[in-house]
Amino acid sequence: MIARGRRGGDVPVIFVHAGAGYHSVQNEGVHLQACNDAAKAAMAVLNNGGTAVDACEMAIKVLEDREITNAGYGSNLAMDGVVECDAVVVDHLGRSGGVGAVAQIKNPISLARLVLDHSSKQLTLRRVPPNLLVGQGAVDFAFDQGMPVMPYDALVSPAARERWIRWRSDLKYAERKARKAAGESALVVSLRTDTDPAFEEQTRNRMRREHTQMLLGNGFARASSVSSSPIPSHRGLDSSPSKTTLGSASATPDSASSCPSDQQEYIDPNGPLLPVQESSRSCFVNSTQHVPTLATLNSAQDMADDAKSEEFDDSDVQMSDVGDSFDPSWLERRQRGRDWNDGSSGEESSASDGTLHLPSVTSSPPPIAVHTPLPGTPPESLLEQPSPRASTPLGHVTASPPLPPSPLLSKLRKITTPDSYFPGQNEDHITDTVGAVAIDCYGNIACGASSGGIGMKYRGRVGPAALVGVGAAVVPMDPSDKQKTCVGVVTSGTGEHMATTMAATVCAERVYQGTKRIKGGMFEAAEDDEALRAMIEQEFMGHPSVKNSHSVGAIGLLAVKKTRDGVYLYFGHNTDSFAMASMHADEVHPTCTMSRSRGNGQIAQGGRAIRYRRKK
Repeated sequence: MIARGRRGGDVPVIFVHAGAGYHSVQNEGVHLQACNDAAKAAMAVLNNGGTAVDACEMAIKVLEDREITNAGYGSNLAMDGVVECDAVVVDHLGRSGGVGAVAQIKNPISLARLVLDHSSKQLTLRRVPPNLLVGQGAVDFAFDQGMPVMPYDALVSPAARERWIRWRSDLKYAERKARKAAGESALVVSLRTDTDPAFEEQTRNRMRREHTQMLLGNGFARASSVSSSPIPSHRGLDSSPSKTTLGSASATPDSASSCPSDQQEYIDPNGPLLPVQESSRSCFVNSTQHVPTLATLNSAQDMADDAKSEEFDDSDVQMSDVGDSFDPSWLERRQRGRDWNDGSSGEESSASDGTLHLPSVTSSPPPIAVHTPLPGTPPESLLEQPSPRASTPLGHVTASPPLPPSPLLSKLRKITTPDSYFPGQNEDHITDTVGAVAIDCYGNIACGASSGGIGMKYRGRVGPAALVGVGAAVVPMDPSDKQKTCVGVVTSGTGEHMATTMAATVCAERVYQGTKRIKGGMFEAAEDDEALRAMIEQEFMGHPSVKNSHSVGAIGLLAVKKTRDGVYLYFGHNTDSFAMASMHADEVHPTCTMSRSRGNGQIAQGGRAIRYRRKK
């Protein structure tokens, strides 16, 4: 039998990263284990004939399911306490599918893949299929495509909740300080404490349906049966007409008869019911409330916990950081909503906790992690063998939640803005995106990215992980190119600055062409690693928008260049650390590393070459 010569592209390769920022030395093994597992899962797909897009989706799904990463489950919470994620995937032709500010989706990268697949289909009436969906429209699209739509609390981890409560308290303190310094008329961002995101979405959906019905005509609207995609929420509303919520059951006959039937499913005459005592369900809980977490939702101590939370609620009214919008009838409405369940009735409600636990690759946190503030870590000096700042064998590492914080660090923690971090702290501060670049056995390249965004972001903020050319980019192969060159790039860092500079596209073009920008706006030839460094220094950090911004210009780049001779990985970052892993088909175990810079915004670089064997 004649051995077939190995040509460029027929060796599957996967590269993944877990985000730029600061990865604590204590949790370094957990971050690298997540990267290793993602690389192994993607390589299993590639070795079985999967495409590069399949591998990218699989790798990022593994990272999204890990609480330690800022993507999917456990992501940073927006200002209203809801997880809103971004994701994008790009194939070897440069086609992309992305979703932005999407809530209630367990794996946003899978939804981005659905958008990509849908964009290649021809629509009726010559409509152009979308390649980017945001907000509730993306959730509705997911429901239409058969993807599960999760409750809001299903994506909130105990660590993310603790961070949100702490940042919320810091933000209120900063706002009060700003008002005192500039006067009450100063323009400051105020926290809304009297809103329910699920109720607001249901109201908006009802108004949109009414608008559509009016356009179609009143006669058709009355005769048609209007249905909408159910929005699983912490209000537990059931879309079936045969079932009613506690709020609708308690309504008076007069009030019930005065409302159309489609509104009785969503509107309580006495106002929106407050959710059960669950921190991740109540998106507006402040730092003084005592509420059970998902692990204790259905415990036998519910009544005792409710009594304790009432005591904390009473003391909360006296706190100086409570807004003026506090409603005295809050406790009364809360009493009515105390027997809330997930929409089931009778005995089924006792088993409703099955809908609250997110299936995850990562095991559930131990009880001590649930009842202990997260996600800080104890000082490195207290550990006998802290992880070294280098590539490490991870056979002994098992995925687990972040280590609990040290009481000393809790006392010494400074009041800061949510998106600032201190490299000396023993707490993870991963600012943004996770990503992956894959090459399949057919020689096709693909890349993808996913992120939960920055903490305490505005609701509806779309980050770089949703934007092709910003969070991920591919330079397709030219059919007439004898070198068969193509490039894939994924980024992580300050999204607004990366969007201004089009970081992924610019980096991909520089590495593809082998050029760097010099003074006078001219370009000259450069090696690939030199071109990547010059892009960070000159075209990102040196960009006028970044230089004149009040926000830090953080960035991490992972670029993969494929030629007929092999595959070359280049990475660079100006953040404190950058976690990565890579693997090809001839390797048994992934190669992982935690790249750490010297601080002060200095650029750290590295790379790896995977050369193809030539036929002798």
